[in-house]
Amino acid sequence: MARVTVVNDNVTFEVTDGEYLLPYFKEKTSMLFGCEKGECGICVCTILKGVENLNEKSQKEIETLHSKGAHPEQRLACLLKIKWGEVEIEY
Repeated sequence: MARVTVVNDNVTFEVTDGEYLLPYFKEKTSMLFGCEKGECGICVCTILKGVENLNEKSQKEIETLHSKGAHPEQRLACLLKIKWGEVEIEY
């Protein structure tokens, strides 16, 4: 099991290795989402710890982040999939 901490909401939860995080974020945090497909950029978040435990950025995610002027440590929460280990996120 992987562990995800969302700093803004002071919440930590366990996730089965290999799962997308969107359903967990929607249930356990107050994070905002729009299209949920990586196109709108509403869910930009910052990975504080454990970036190596997440899936690689897709081309769509790279393009959306670039259009939003995001920093390298930022990701789209709707597209995050945890491989294993611990991840700490701030939105």
